Amino acid sequence: MNIQLDITNLQQKIAYERDEQAYKQLFMFFYKDLYGFAHSLTRSPESTEEIVSDVMMKLWSMKDRLAEINHLRVYLFTAIRNASLNYLSQHRNYTSWDLDHLEPEHNIALYNPEEILLQDELRQQIALVIKSLSPKCQMAYKLVREEGFSYKEVSHIMGISENTVDRHLNIAFHKLSELVRHYLHSGR
Repeated sequence: MNIQLDITNLQQKIAYERDEQAYKQLFMFFYKDLYGFAHSLTRSPESTEEIVSDVMMKLWSMKDRLAEINHLRVYLFTAIRNASLNYLSQHRNYTSWDLDHLEPEHNIALYNPEEILLQDELRQQIALVIKSLSPKCQMAYKLVREEGFSYKEVSHIMGISENTVDRHLNIAFHKLSELVRHYLHSGR
C-alpha cells in the first residue's frame, strides 16, 4: 500500500467530492504528528489543538485547490509552523528575536521499550545534548530525524536553505558523536 497514493486519493475525494469520510481519514492520519510539532512550539495543549484544527479546517475550505497541493505533508507542517509562530506572536507578545530562539520540545524515541529501560542514562544524555542545541538546530534535527522529512522539505518548512539545514544537522551530529565517544570511553 502506497501511503502517498492514498493521501493523494483522499485529497482528491475531499477536493472534488467533498467527501467527509475522506476528510476524517486525512485528519486522523496527520493529527498526531501535527499536534506534536505544534505543541513543541507552543507548549500549550489548548492552543495546539486549536492550531491543528484550524489548519485542517483550512484544507476543507480550500475545495478544489486542495488537489493542487503536491506534497501535503510538507504543506501541513509549514502551515502548522506558521500558525504556531503567529499564535505566539499574537498571544504572548514575542518579538521576532524571541521566535528565532524558541526552543521546541523533543520526544526522542531511539530504542524499543526494552532498550529504553536498559539505555535510560544514554537516552537522557542524548536528550540533554539535543536540548543544548540552538532552537533552529533542534527544529531541523526533529524534522529530519524524528519526522522523516528530506533536507529540501525541511528547507521549505523552516524557510531556510538546504545548506543551512545541512549545517544544523552537522552541528547536531557532531555533538551527538562527541557524547557517544565520551559514553563509550567512560565504560558506561
